[in-house]
Amino acid sequence: NKYLWLVTAIAAHEIDAYEEVWFNDEKVWDGGNFTAAWKSPDTASTSPYVDIGFYKGDQTSADNASQRGAASLVSNSTKWTDNHKLLDTAYMVVKLTHDVDKFAQGLPNISTVIRGKKVLDPSNNSTAWSQNPALCIYDYLRDTKYGLGESAANILTSSVTTAKDVCDEPVQIKPAEDNVTQPRYTIDGVVDTASSIKSNIETMTGSMIGRLIYSGGKFEIHAGEYVAPTITIDESMAVGEITVQTKQSRRNAFNGVKGVFVSEDDNYVVADYPAQ
Repeated sequence: NKYLWLVTAIAAHEIDAYEEVWFNDEKVWDGGNFTAAWKSPDTASTSPYVDIGFYKGDQTSADNASQRGAASLVSNSTKWTDNHKLLDTAYMVVKLTHDVDKFAQGLPNISTVIRGKKVLDPSNNSTAWSQNPALCIYDYLRDTKYGLGESAANILTSSVTTAKDVCDEPVQIKPAEDNVTQPRYTIDGVVDTASSIKSNIETMTGSMIGRLIYSGGKFEIHAGEYVAPTITIDESMAVGEITVQTKQSRRNAFNGVKGVFVSEDDNYVVADYPAQ
C-alpha cells in the first residue's frame, strides 16, 4: 500500500494546457516544475511524493512506458492496459507515494488550473484557445458531444464576429499614464455537463452581458455594449395625455451595486465583494 494511482478526468475534450495543480489549498505544480515543498532534491521535474502524467486529450495511446517511462500506469498495473487511451479526454495520471507528513490528512482534494478548449474563430477560420465569450458560445452551440449540436449554417456568423470584437475591446484599468488595459469581457470558469444546455448558455452569455437570439431561422450572438439611439421621441408621437409620477421619497430611493468574484489569490473560491 505504498503507492496510490489515480486517473482524474479533467475535460471531455482536448484542452490547450495545464497551468497549476493543487492538493487541497497547496500548490504542488506550477506549470513546469513541482513547487519547493514537493520538489525532489535530485531533479526539478519529479517529486519523491507525487508523479503526474498530463494528457491534453490529443493523445493516441495509453499512459505507457513509451509515454512516460517505467513510472507509467500500464507498466505498473495489470488492469490498465494499452487499450485504455481515453481518447478525446483530457486527464491526469497521479501516482502518490505514502508519507505520513505529506498526507497527514489522508487523500488530498486534487484540482488543476487549465487553459480549456480550443475554439474556432469564424472571422479567420483559425482554431485556438480563447477567453473570448462570443467564440466560446459559438463553439458550444455547434458542439455535438455536449453542446446544442446546431449547424453552423444556422448561426449568423456576422453577429459572432461583431460580438467577438466587442469582447476584445481594450478597457483602461489603471490611470491613463500607465497605459494598462484588458479586454472588455472574458469568460473564465467551467461549463458543467450536469447543468442544462439552456442554463449553461445563460451563464456564458452573462459573462459578456449578452444575449442569444433566434430570429429568421438563425441564432444571433450579441455582447453588451452601448448603442446610440437612432430615433428621437418627442411630444408629436404621444397619443394621449402625459402623466407624471412624482418621485419616490429619499427614504425609498437608493442605488447599490453588489456581486461576487473569483480571485486567483483566494484559490478561485467565489466570494462577495463589498456592497457599494
